[in-house]
Amino acid sequence: MNKNNKAATEAVHVSSSHRAHAQLREQLLRSRFLPGQKINEVALAKELEISRTPLREALNRLVAEGLLMDRERGFSVPGLEPEVIFDLFEARVEIECATVRLACERAEEAELEALSDFLDESMAEPPDASVDRLIELDIRFHDTIAELARNKVLRQLLTNINGRIHLIRWIAMEGQRDRTQNQHREILDHICAGDTEAAIAVMRDHILHRNEDILAAIKAAYGHVYTRSSS
Repeated sequence: MNKNNKAATEAVHVSSSHRAHAQLREQLLRSRFLPGQKINEVALAKELEISRTPLREALNRLVAEGLLMDRERGFSVPGLEPEVIFDLFEARVEIECATVRLACERAEEAELEALSDFLDESMAEPPDASVDRLIELDIRFHDTIAELARNKVLRQLLTNINGRIHLIRWIAMEGQRDRTQNQHREILDHICAGDTEAAIAVMRDHILHRNEDILAAIKAAYGHVYTRSSS
């Protein structure tokens, strides 16, 4: 095999792995797989029309992101163990409070105005907007705060944690649209005013952090995925 052919083959391999990673990540976030479910690599390779090697690379990337677990004889979906979920939400609270503090110090006026315009658009979403759409808007708000913090590591950590608690956030969002959007506005108002402590206080209250509430969301999440899988 000449160098050009080899390079072309490697490029196709990498592209296939990236595509499989993106597709599987989306499926995991959408709870296509049940908590604790073992991944059938043969069936998955056939479904994604991909060879086992780039598929394995994609699965290993998802393991590194905490969205899959590497067992001795294959891969499986993480369960919703309360102690793990508690730790993830605790980490999220601390990261989000840190990004708020840094955004208060580093965000420019034009950037805050753009975020305010985004919140106006979010609140104008129709009353029947899906939970998926509300989660999308919620994630964008928090990610923008992290971007304004100008700390790539904190932003990457937040993205990773949000992926791992996506289902719990989805459950917790139901019926919480007005509260969520009002608190987004309150957080931004405090940032614009340079009131760091107030912004952090609202952010801490905004994020699901009480163990009893998280436990209730975990139970509801199990009910959601198993009900949907049997329908």
